[in-house]
Amino acid sequence: MGEKLTITKTLVDARNIDQLAPQIIAAIAGASFSGLDVETHDDNRHDGLNTLCGYDPVTRKKSAGKKLVFDMRRTVMTGFSLYPDKHDQAYYINLNHEDTENRVSWEKAKQLLDALPADGYWIAHNAPYELVAFASCYLLPLPRIICTLQMATCAYGPDEYAKERFHNAGKGGIAALVPALLEKAHQFSPDKGEMGPELSELVQKIIAKESSAGHSYNGYVSDICYGYGLKKAVKSWFDYDMMTFEECLRGRAHMGQLTGAETVEYGADDAYWAVQLFHKLLGYMAQECPTTIDTFFNQENPMVQIFADIWKDGMKVNTDAIFERRAYERDQAAATLRRMKEIVLQLLPFDDEPHAKLAEYEKWYVKGFGRYRKLIEDWAMSPDSEDSFEQVYQVRGAVTNAWAEELGKPESNGPNLSHYMPMRVMLYDLLREKPLVSDGKIQSDGEFRGKLKDRIGKGLGADMIDCITELAGIEQRMKLYLTPYTLLMDPETGRLYPIVSSELATHRMAARDPNPMQLAKRGNSTYVRGFFEADEEDEVLVSIDWSAIELVIIGEQSGDPEFLKAYSQIPHEDLHLGAAADVLSAEVPELTEEIFRELKDTDKARSFLERYSDMQNVNRLFTNIKGETIEPEKALKYWRTEVGKGANFNYWYSGFLGTIGDRMGWSLDKTAEATDRYRTRFSVAEDWRTNLISQGQRDGYIILPDGHRRVRYEATYQWFDQFLAKFHIDQPAAKNYNAMWHWIARKIQKRANNQLVNAMVQGTCATVAKRSVIRIDKEIKNGGYKAKFKMPIHDELLYSVNRREVSSFINMARGIMLDHPDLFKNCKLDASPSVGLTFEPWHDHKAPIGQVELFELPNIGIGEVNGRANDNDVQDVVEYLFDQRKAA
Repeated sequence: MGEKLTITKTLVDARNIDQLAPQIIAAIAGASFSGLDVETHDDNRHDGLNTLCGYDPVTRKKSAGKKLVFDMRRTVMTGFSLYPDKHDQAYYINLNHEDTENRVSWEKAKQLLDALPADGYWIAHNAPYELVAFASCYLLPLPRIICTLQMATCAYGPDEYAKERFHNAGKGGIAALVPALLEKAHQFSPDKGEMGPELSELVQKIIAKESSAGHSYNGYVSDICYGYGLKKAVKSWFDYDMMTFEECLRGRAHMGQLTGAETVEYGADDAYWAVQLFHKLLGYMAQECPTTIDTFFNQENPMVQIFADIWKDGMKVNTDAIFERRAYERDQAAATLRRMKEIVLQLLPFDDEPHAKLAEYEKWYVKGFGRYRKLIEDWAMSPDSEDSFEQVYQVRGAVTNAWAEELGKPESNGPNLSHYMPMRVMLYDLLREKPLVSDGKIQSDGEFRGKLKDRIGKGLGADMIDCITELAGIEQRMKLYLTPYTLLMDPETGRLYPIVSSELATHRMAARDPNPMQLAKRGNSTYVRGFFEADEEDEVLVSIDWSAIELVIIGEQSGDPEFLKAYSQIPHEDLHLGAAADVLSAEVPELTEEIFRELKDTDKARSFLERYSDMQNVNRLFTNIKGETIEPEKALKYWRTEVGKGANFNYWYSGFLGTIGDRMGWSLDKTAEATDRYRTRFSVAEDWRTNLISQGQRDGYIILPDGHRRVRYEATYQWFDQFLAKFHIDQPAAKNYNAMWHWIARKIQKRANNQLVNAMVQGTCATVAKRSVIRIDKEIKNGGYKAKFKMPIHDELLYSVNRREVSSFINMARGIMLDHPDLFKNCKLDASPSVGLTFEPWHDHKAPIGQVELFELPNIGIGEVNGRANDNDVQDVVEYLFDQRKAA
């Protein structure tokens, strides 16, 4: 039986505000906690968001398939709800609803908000929205607010659930796959743990890491987890079904089209339940993990105001540069398609018979190879156009679709050459090449296209692969950056307004609309960083980036002597070189770290082969992953990065060097040997990793250094037995079927084990970042700095800082970032600052006003090249950047 409401929901409007105001004010003034929620609409949003969200210009309704992004600068607050704790009424105040005659003036409504006592707190679910809404609509700051969404992230994980719900859920959506699994279970080999492609496809639907489908395990958990959204959380904790947004609208487009009377039930609900959820979560945390309470109030909840400030202020971008780059990429796409078409014409026709291996692995190919072949043939034989749009309109994809929508044209009927199906028809069917298979599936992403190109050598096939890769890169840059940026940019402010939150299982910060975490420092999309600029003309962007913080954390928590040797002092020593030597010794058995280090010296590197000519397989050191020759003096740096750094940043989250093995082209046995050698070097850290997993297997959770608890019931033996029991068939004929489920359960459990380690490391990263941001924010206010926190990006903190305060600010902020004595007693954190007028890494030609690395100075006539800037050098770099902008 669901919980029943025992309060009255009261509409407050022009007809009764004068009578009700005294009792509302008295109730709020007498309550320690009061629930708060706002209702809004942004029907006057800028045109870019109308396009991005797919709003119908006539009905004003959003397309069901598009994302929802709010225009907070043009938002109208239709009303807000209040619930004083332990009161018998929740109130909804009509500010801007359809019944204009009943609207309450802001002056009268504000007196209700002003009643919050000096020691009282507002409670809101997703409080950044309330903070930004009141600041944007009425320039009203809200003091002392508690966010129950942020509180929920402290109390439990996004994939956490009550054990009884797991037990009672049965097979859930996975049941839909059971008949097909029974039919194909004979393809599973229990002894080898291998399965045929049809069974593999079915199994992947269950265990896929990124899937949220109802038949996946992720979807199964999503159905039974507590949830972070208010409505799901209330259902989970109180078994109460709140009214949905759609139910409240009753077919209308937005809240502004409803009267206050039509909104009161929905609006007042949120304020009431936010308070109830606060009390419920506080009790749950006190019982299950008391250490999280202090962490919430002192670390997590203070971030809510910072998240709101980021959203409200936005990030300044060079709008002209974004449009110019979009035009350039569109022209490049057209040129690439012209080249690709010429190559495909020479490769045609297709073979008369379908590709046997593609047919073995891909159902879609069996059903549709003729259609895909015809789409490609028709496209290849169509005439080229000098007009870029006409050329790209012959195909579908991220470039074409957005451009066609902008011009009001329907979607192209041509093939999408960046989609994996047509791509595989071109790569394997047209070229008649044997498909590359990994984990039982055909592959065609960038890494595997590179392998295929290496295999077939020079010629038309390699040229076509280059075109496919180039087009895929353009499509990705258009999809991730250029199209959304042009639509998200506010035409009046020239800013993007990303939303930062902390809802990940690791408590790491994340962002969306847009997601600056996607900004790469290297590669073909680096230029995107150059769009971002400081807030004001006399400010610069200062980035401070923790150095190898994940490895420093592993060293601190494990006490491994190799890690301590590298990270117990500043500057850090090299951990990657020794790791590279050990991993490579699986293929070059006599290689030691000492011998490998000889490649550091140019003269010794050039004579290396002469000195070690008898060493088994020594030539492998001078042949890169693609099979190309490496100059001896470049070999050490190459392998240090590719193998040493790659192993150090990947092994600890998987317990196996699978990615390294795949890139090196090793067998499973060879990869296992390399993994054993790596574990031997870091044996103490390996014990820490396995002990952490053992703790999670025993307790079902681990406790992070900041007091958060990461629950992984899937890591326990109890879960394993319960999961198998859901699908077990007690018949001799079901031997393969039952063994297959055992294999699936092991896969899910291994992922949970790895997630425990990931949570410990990434969760500590999150703690360091949040504590640093909070302390820096206080110092900015106390010290009177003209600086604003703009965004966390991976392990970087980005600020906009007045040009005259850069040296002082960096010293202050970096000092805080390195000062976490309760977390780091043996290893030392380090961080490197950079400064620029844009966020793109500095380059003398491509980005002359970009980020200059201050601890590794480029040759710009300031300080020592590759040296560390002193305070005077820092200010000189700042002036250099402004001079560069003037000279441009």
